[in-house]
Amino acid sequence: MKLLKLAIRYLKYFFTSQNNSSLHSPHVYEFVTNIVYQKTKNNSVREIKKLRSLLYNRHEYIFIRDFGAGSTINKSKKRKIKDIAKNSSKNSKYGELLYRIVEFYKPKKILELGTSFGISTCYLAKGNINSQIQTFEGCPSTASIAQQNFKQLEIKNTDIIVGDFKNTLAKNINTDIDLAFVDGNHNKKSTIEYFEIILKKSNNKTILVFDDIHWSSEMELAWRYIKESKKTTVTIDLFFIGIVFLDKKLSKEDYIIRF
Repeated sequence: MKLLKLAIRYLKYFFTSQNNSSLHSPHVYEFVTNIVYQKTKNNSVREIKKLRSLLYNRHEYIFIRDFGAGSTINKSKKRKIKDIAKNSSKNSKYGELLYRIVEFYKPKKILELGTSFGISTCYLAKGNINSQIQTFEGCPSTASIAQQNFKQLEIKNTDIIVGDFKNTLAKNINTDIDLAFVDGNHNKKSTIEYFEIILKKSNNKTILVFDDIHWSSEMELAWRYIKESKKTTVTIDLFFIGIVFLDKKLSKEDYIIRF
């Protein structure tokens, strides 16, 4: 039933989405053309793909501490690393999009909520090695593997904070965030809370990326709240992720882009 509902949401997205040829906003056209629809050409991305493949072949079990909505595929607290890697990490299409966003805008301070095994973190970190990434993870077991992955890829611009976001986020979040990727607890209340906390630490040029905006009816309500906020201007719906701009020079408008 969950997959059926998601498929219906995707069909609605597909038939209402547009491509860059019909965009009238110069800013959105540039973003879609030069970032969303571009191809990634860099050896760093190839390294991340190799790391992902290694995780897909790890059969060890680890114990999961899940503070959020949890997996819809496997509710067990004891899961194989390969299964978590396949079900929890963003695929390379979206990972490379994160890489291109960072590469293009070169944000100095990046926030990530939901490290998991650190695959998305690696894309963010490799996009700009001069950035400083602060990533939050609730589960100690997955955070430990993420740290191993950072070491393997020689990533040194990342600081991981482990624990329930309710206890760690507000008191540890950096100020003046340039880019935030939110892949934490997938429910309306938590997503809105994260959004409001991040807004207080953002600037006019901050870009927010929210994962799984159509994952459930609750996440769609959270996405609607974000779009309707007076603090946001341009929003871009790519179905599996939503991108938000705060720049007050931009006219407030919502776009649905086929990706």
